[in-house]
Amino acid sequence: MSDCTWCPSCCPRCFTFNQLAATSDSPFSLRNLLLGGTLTLDKARIGVVHQKNCVHRHEEDGWHAFQSGWLIQCLQNSAEDLALIQGLAFLILHNFVRATCRGDHHGRLVLRIYLVQFDLSNVQGRLRVRKENILSAGRRHMRTLLPKLSQSLDKWLCREIVSSGEEKRLIKETIDTRTLADIYSDLACPSPIAIPGLGNIASRLLAFDDSLDGLGMRSTLYRYQRRSVASMLQKELDTRDVPDPLFIQVKSVDDKIFYVQPGTLEILKERPMITPCRGGILCEELGTGKTVMMLSLIVATRKQISSPEPSIVDDRPVMTPLAFRHFPGSEFDLARKRMFAGTNPYCEIDEVLSNNRYRRNLEKEDEVNTLPLGKMIRANVPFYHHYLGEPSNRERAQRNRLDERPKVIYLTSATLVVVPPNLLSQWDREITKHCELALRVLILRTSTIMPNARSLATNYDIILMSYTRFTSEFNNSDVTKLHSDRPCTCPEYPGFRVPNCKCPVPNISPFLQIRWKRLVIDEGHVSSSLTSILVPFAKLLSVERRWIVTGTPTTNLLGLSLGNRSSDDGNELQPDGAAGRPDQHFPVDVDDSPSMQISPSIPDDFGQKPRIWNRYDREDLNKLGNMITHFIALPQFTAEPKLMSNSVVEPLLTSTGPQPGAIQVLNQLMEMVMIRHRIEEVEKEVVLPPVSQESVLLDLDPLVIKSFNALQAIITINAIDSQRTDQDYMFHPRNADFLQATVRNMSQIFFWHVDEELYNAKQLLQSAAGHIVVAQERNVPHEDMLALNEAFRHLQIAMDDELWRQIQTHEEIPFRVLDLDQRVFDAWTRTPGSEPLASPDQTGFVHADRLLKLYDMVIQKPLIKIDDMVSWGQTVAARDKIFRQAYEESLRKKGKGRRKAKHADDLTSSSQMADNFAKKASAADTLKEMQKELDATLARLQNDDDDDGTSANNSEVGSPTKRPSNLVASSPLAKVRIASSASTKLNYIINEVQQYSSTEKFLIFSESPLSLSHVAEALELIHVKFLRFTSQVTSQFREQLVLTFETSETYRVFLMELKHGARGLNLISASRVIFCEPVWQADVESQAIKRAHRIGQTRPITVKTLAIRGTAEENMVARRTILKNSQEKLPKVIEEAGMRHYIANPKFITRPPTLSTFTTFPLIDLPPEFSRPRPNPIMLKIPAVPRTPISSLKHVRVEDPIPNPAFEGPAQKKMKGRSIRFADP
Repeated sequence: MSDCTWCPSCCPRCFTFNQLAATSDSPFSLRNLLLGGTLTLDKARIGVVHQKNCVHRHEEDGWHAFQSGWLIQCLQNSAEDLALIQGLAFLILHNFVRATCRGDHHGRLVLRIYLVQFDLSNVQGRLRVRKENILSAGRRHMRTLLPKLSQSLDKWLCREIVSSGEEKRLIKETIDTRTLADIYSDLACPSPIAIPGLGNIASRLLAFDDSLDGLGMRSTLYRYQRRSVASMLQKELDTRDVPDPLFIQVKSVDDKIFYVQPGTLEILKERPMITPCRGGILCEELGTGKTVMMLSLIVATRKQISSPEPSIVDDRPVMTPLAFRHFPGSEFDLARKRMFAGTNPYCEIDEVLSNNRYRRNLEKEDEVNTLPLGKMIRANVPFYHHYLGEPSNRERAQRNRLDERPKVIYLTSATLVVVPPNLLSQWDREITKHCELALRVLILRTSTIMPNARSLATNYDIILMSYTRFTSEFNNSDVTKLHSDRPCTCPEYPGFRVPNCKCPVPNISPFLQIRWKRLVIDEGHVSSSLTSILVPFAKLLSVERRWIVTGTPTTNLLGLSLGNRSSDDGNELQPDGAAGRPDQHFPVDVDDSPSMQISPSIPDDFGQKPRIWNRYDREDLNKLGNMITHFIALPQFTAEPKLMSNSVVEPLLTSTGPQPGAIQVLNQLMEMVMIRHRIEEVEKEVVLPPVSQESVLLDLDPLVIKSFNALQAIITINAIDSQRTDQDYMFHPRNADFLQATVRNMSQIFFWHVDEELYNAKQLLQSAAGHIVVAQERNVPHEDMLALNEAFRHLQIAMDDELWRQIQTHEEIPFRVLDLDQRVFDAWTRTPGSEPLASPDQTGFVHADRLLKLYDMVIQKPLIKIDDMVSWGQTVAARDKIFRQAYEESLRKKGKGRRKAKHADDLTSSSQMADNFAKKASAADTLKEMQKELDATLARLQNDDDDDGTSANNSEVGSPTKRPSNLVASSPLAKVRIASSASTKLNYIINEVQQYSSTEKFLIFSESPLSLSHVAEALELIHVKFLRFTSQVTSQFREQLVLTFETSETYRVFLMELKHGARGLNLISASRVIFCEPVWQADVESQAIKRAHRIGQTRPITVKTLAIRGTAEENMVARRTILKNSQEKLPKVIEEAGMRHYIANPKFITRPPTLSTFTTFPLIDLPPEFSRPRPNPIMLKIPAVPRTPISSLKHVRVEDPIPNPAFEGPAQKKMKGRSIRFADP
């Protein structure tokens, strides 16, 4: 493109003769290069100087050859232009670019920049093998040069132009402020192409009027699900090369397309193509049916068999035992020769052809068409020989000592599915629920015996196992042993030529002897970690297609938007003036409004600053890179493990923001490996019930206020005494673990917590004067002196309260009890003191565990007398003391003795009550009861199916196991009622459960096992059946817990630790969710809510988060609301500036609390018929019976059905009954 007839920078001689350079045949000729753009140096007199330095020669385009020497002298006063020209000279010297120049009419120097593509012809690949120091410097100079190149055709042709608008650049330095989560939510929806074959199932999936009869699925797929399955089919079956996602498309000045890698600035003229991976990441939104999509893929391809692993070292023909032994052909001959090391192929010939055995074999051959062939077919498993490749230098010495025989790798149509332990039974149920075809499924549990490789490859469609079972095979992963196996010479099945192989199985995992068709990891974000065994073992497997199934690929890529359109928007947070109400509800959205669709074009950057990607982004990118490189095994990245870092991650994480084109590369890579629909596309078909979420603000009970103020006093004294410096200060960086434990303990106080050391109040009060004197000597600020005095005042208030001190001696929550006999109360309570301003009918406080034992006593002995109740209570108290001493002794022996409160050890899980809660959850009786209920429910459901759903449901909702007899109505405890506890959060939960549990089920989450144990006791008190999901229960029983809760009407509440129950579970039978404390990480909270709010849910979801007013919990709710629209990752609670400042500046609760209304409940819940008035008795007149001599009396023994072990003496234990005399008629 050369058409300038007059050059202002030419000397008179050049202007007169108009000398043009001859056309060059060099590969670097301008006509072979890419027209990058023009660069204008706007400095006066450059044109004149250029005339003086004219070389009297023009290049092919009619402009002068660029020479930097004279120009550098002219630009000594312009550091920026000088650096640019020096860099350009380097690029020209090392064949990155070529340049020509000329002056314009305004005395400016204009340079034409020609880009040298790395795939330039006839250079023998020299441009791809340059030294690293040259490449590094070249990238740096190219990164400065390219954004400055103008693509104005008028400038290229040196035409006079009038500036109009923004000038077009080769690479526009636009500002893209999107986060990784924004990019993820904006990924393009799948647009699959129908792949022929497999009964044209892909075409049928995309024909939405096709009912998919014959596919083998019982469930009807949504349209978005069909598109996702078709996309997975395309990835698995279409093996054609695909465009390299690491390159972006750019146009030259003459509109020719070429390609640039933004990270390395490698320029290519031809579109780079790569081998695709036959798998990816199925990351549809949470609750959109990813399991049924994967099952549809498995069913659609169930008859496909895997292909041998590709190799460029040797051919790998597919054989069977029959073909390997007997079939002719060069491939089989070569395989036999290599395997038998030069010996003849194995062939068994009878020495005597007329013997009886031979005749019998002939008879069996004649009967071949009538005999079942299943066993022989299963024995004739297809396989190929996998030979050792060329060893590395490190392996060469060892390789020489190994046998060169190949290992036998079996081909299969089976899919390996690896899931979290708690989802094993859920997957089993989903297979039965969704698949009409009877798939052959093997569930490998911890104790399941592993079949051999031939059986695994032939007999199953799905092998389902947990992470633990899968990774346990890593212990037997020495594949070199497979290369030393001797060829099979086992005899053949009589009448057939298929060998009946009985060769000893090597001590190698059968998983490593099979070429698997597919490997699926559910909740597969775990594959982003390289510290576990899962990924290294998965890399050892020979797998054709690898899939990750997850709704949350990384920490900040969250599929939590489904159903947001149906969420109640609620109102704004109410002001503090509403604090007078018993409890305050703050409606909050589950998430932001549905993800706004961002245009694929780069957003308008007017007035914006570039977003600097941070360490949290790096963590997410590294996780994504690990999944792509090490698990999905995209060939391009597997061959060069650092490719993700060099070409994707680092260009995004520069100190000035992402490099031009870097975000586009990331977008292309994610779209290549991920299958997901934008949320607006899913919600066109799926409408979930609404979610209403409220933050409920409660006041603390007066007793708990004293505990909270005592802890605040400790923090205050520590801050002032340490002068908020040095390591003695709680907030010193070295005390991060200590501070974290303190925050957890504070959260535990908000639910319920006691301290046997009374928060060190006694010791602190004794040293109060000394603390005050030291503070005065240090001249601490007046505000600190006031705070110090206030701290000691609150400690004194707590110590002056006898009831508060008594309650601190036991960790159970005390309940207010009404109308209990005083003598019984004195024997059963741990807190004999009375509460100030208590109602007249309130007897006092009794702890929850004692109330449960009191209830059991009355159920066992309905007519027990007051004196016996007192005696029983004294015995219970004595036993409790013994058990407590034994527990403390066991802790002492284990080195876990309780430290003083000032050390702020973590009290949320280290307690006798929490231990008992865990033991009870895994106790044999508990599991047996749960198993019995599950069996009964499944049997009833089976009967309902057999009877077309007409069977009556005999299960009573929430029915307790122990029912009182009618004699209990006469007990002195029949009128005892239980009022509120000392925990306002527990009171709220009890009210909610009593009000709604008859019609709705609950999920109750807490980070604290201790809080859940308190809830469990309260549920026992109100006779509501519940299940516990804890890590102490084995994985197999955890699976049954989920199934029992989902199918049984008896169990109404599921108690779940947040860290164990917030992922993967399907709990759509529940419609009410309660969080015992605010959850700082919004994604963790949303994950928990998604257990119930997902496809299949028919009820509106109600979510309540309990928080204490005027404390750090209320501040946490407010801070989360403020930060929820932030594009940055939410830091840890103690690292977030607002929360840290609030905790570091403690505030005492001084105003009287306003407690919510609590509905009392009876200790003994009598059936309604027990309270009905009895009819008047019928009087019968019976004649007197004559006296009978004493010698004729008969003794009738009446057994006491339930002896009282609590206070039976030795003599009583020997007597099994009592005698009653009846006179003979």
